[in-house]
This record gives sequence, structure tokens and C-alpha cells, in this order.
Amino acid sequence: MMLYAIISSVACVTYIYLGILILIFGKDSATQKSFAVLCAMLALWSLGCAGRNMAQESQWSTFFDRMYYTGSELFILAGIIFILFLSERQSVPLYRVLVLVIMLRIGIYQAANWGWNVLARDFPSGPWFVSHQLLSAIESLLIPLIALIWGRKTTLHRERIQSRIIVVSTVCGTSIGVLVDFLSGFKGNNPISCTIPVLWMVAVCYAIIRYGLMRFAPAHVNRELIKHMDRAVFVIDSAWKITDCNAAAQSLTCQTENLKHSTPMEDVFLDSQAIQRKVEALLATGEHNFSHTGFLLTAEGHTVPVATSFSLISDKWGDRIGILGFCLPKFDLNAFISRYHLSERQAEILQHIVNGRTQIQTAEALFISLATVKTHTTGLYNRLGISSRSELYAMLRGESQEE
Repeated sequence: MMLYAIISSVACVTYIYLGILILIFGKDSATQKSFAVLCAMLALWSLGCAGRNMAQESQWSTFFDRMYYTGSELFILAGIIFILFLSERQSVPLYRVLVLVIMLRIGIYQAANWGWNVLARDFPSGPWFVSHQLLSAIESLLIPLIALIWGRKTTLHRERIQSRIIVVSTVCGTSIGVLVDFLSGFKGNNPISCTIPVLWMVAVCYAIIRYGLMRFAPAHVNRELIKHMDRAVFVIDSAWKITDCNAAAQSLTCQTENLKHSTPMEDVFLDSQAIQRKVEALLATGEHNFSHTGFLLTAEGHTVPVATSFSLISDKWGDRIGILGFCLPKFDLNAFISRYHLSERQAEILQHIVNGRTQIQTAEALFISLATVKTHTTGLYNRLGISSRSELYAMLRGESQEE
């Protein structure tokens, strides 16, 4: 039994390690968090297995028995939720109903587990244990089924490959796990199927490393690349959702914080339909860049006229996986500067503010101190009778409309 305990302990540590890695190095999203929860449930399952093998015939044995069966069922629920978020099908009503039914079934079995420990007492051929194994196996097959549907509907080569990896590894892992439990039980040993998902997790990790599984970009754009750009940059995925932006884009849209993950493009780009049509037309020509003049919608409900340069991003298989949009406001600053008799330095500050640059970026561009930038910015706002960047945009819009 000590060998079983060691194997289970190694599996437990592996799951915890994978969960910590994805939380530290992954992008903050529901998919990442659901994967971390999946790792936690696998760790709970393995801990229960290790404990029951080390604490046999002690007062803790029944506690670890209960923990083992709790982890074995919650792992399946977490796996289904993970694949739903990965395939972006978490809002499909049918899947929601299935998840609720599985939760109800797990609730019944866990009440029997923690109330009377019947799952452990029935191992390996009692009706509670056998039905637990069969139902768990059927439920776990929902993971490859959802992945298979996802793979058939996606247009991305890498996602089709990822779905195949998940389908094959889950089916094989489930079959081996159920077989191992029954063989182990009939030989008089405790079940050790909690170690089998290590093989499945290895396959998932291979998909993460080789094919960019859970790469939530549209592409794997290093955050530092857009962070320091002077122009406002929006990262848009293949589903026409904004997944990231830099500080200049936040300033341009008057956002107090970064745009939320998967913000619909039409919530920011008022003419998103026209942009989408241009992208579709561009794909037929083989080109990757185009310009568009339109309007952005700010958080305060105002519009900002912008000229945007769009660059299409493709992966190494040639599939379009997103767009980078570089925006510049379109205002007649010369007339504005003349009308309000701005000084040369105030005009420079104005230009940088309108382009979405931060005060630090402005100081670096003009080779002056941050304190000097703040002083000139305050002087500019005082002359115009305003107190913020959003008020400046509103003022510029008003000037443009008057003209």
C-alpha cells in the first residue's frame, strides 16, 4: 500500500504544480481559472487516495475514503466546465442543463458518501460503487464529446488539433481509469485511478505548449509590446471581441482600467460592421493591412473620430486569429490652437494628450521632466477651462461639429 501512497502523492503534487503554473503564467480569464480548479479537484482526489493508503485501519481512514470519492466526482464536473469555457460554449442552454443534472447527481452521491461512507464500503462490486463508476465514466465522456463538437465547428487548424488531443486522451484515460479501479478492487487493493489523469494532463500540457491551447490572444502578443506604444492599440480576436488594449487606448476611450476580456468590438468601434466587411474582403486578396476612418465610443457615451490602421494576424498555419488596430484621433488641432492662443509648449502637450500618450511618455518624447509635463498640462487645462482628458475630447468634438 505504501507504493500506492507514493504514486498518489506524486500525482497530487503534479496537479498542484500545474495549477500554480497556469495561474502565474496564464492570462487572467475564466478558462484559466477553470483549469486551475480542475487541477485542485485532481489534487483533492489524489490526496484522498494517498491518505487512505497511508492511514489504513486508523481513525482517519474513513475521512480519506470520503475525500477520495469527493475528488473523483468533482474532477469530472470541473473538467466539463473547463472544456465549456475553452470551447466558449458555457452559455449554451443544453450544456447548462447537463451541468445542473450532473451537480444534482453528485450531490446525491456525496450525501451518501459523507453521511454513510457507502461508496467506500461498496467497493469494488456494490451497487453504489458500481453505479458511481458507470455514471462518472459516462459523465466524463462529455468532455471529449464537447471537444469533438468544438473541433468540427472551429475554422482554426490549431483548435482542431487541440480537440483531437483532448478527445483521444480523455477517452483512453477514462477507460484505463475504470479498468484499473475494478482490477485493483478484485485483487483486494484500494483504487488508484486518480493517477491516470496525469496522462491526460500531460496531453493537455502538450496541447498548451505545442498548439497554444488557452492562448487567449488573438495571437500571443507580448503585453510589453503594446504597453509602450504611443498610439492607441486594440487587440481584437477572430470572434470580433476586444481582448486587450494599452494605456493610450484606455485614455482615448476614457476607460479607468483596461477593457474587460472579450469586450464586443461594436461596444467600442461604432462602425464595426464596416470594418468586418473590409476584413472579409481583404482576406480574398491576400493582403494583411488596411486603414479605416470612423468613430470610437468612450466610456462616457461620447464619440471620438479616429483614423485606424488594422493589421491582420495569422498563425503559422495561415488561419486568421485576430487583428491589431492602431488608432489616431482626427481633430483639426491647428485651428483649435489658434483659437485659444496656446503657447508652443502647450500645443505640444495638447498633441501628445490627443494621441493618447501618458504623461510619462510625453516627458520622454519632449525630453523634459514629469513635473514639467504636469505643470504645462495644468496650465493648458486652466486656459481651456477644463480639468480632464475626457473634457478635452468633448471640447475638441464640439469644435469639430461647429466647423
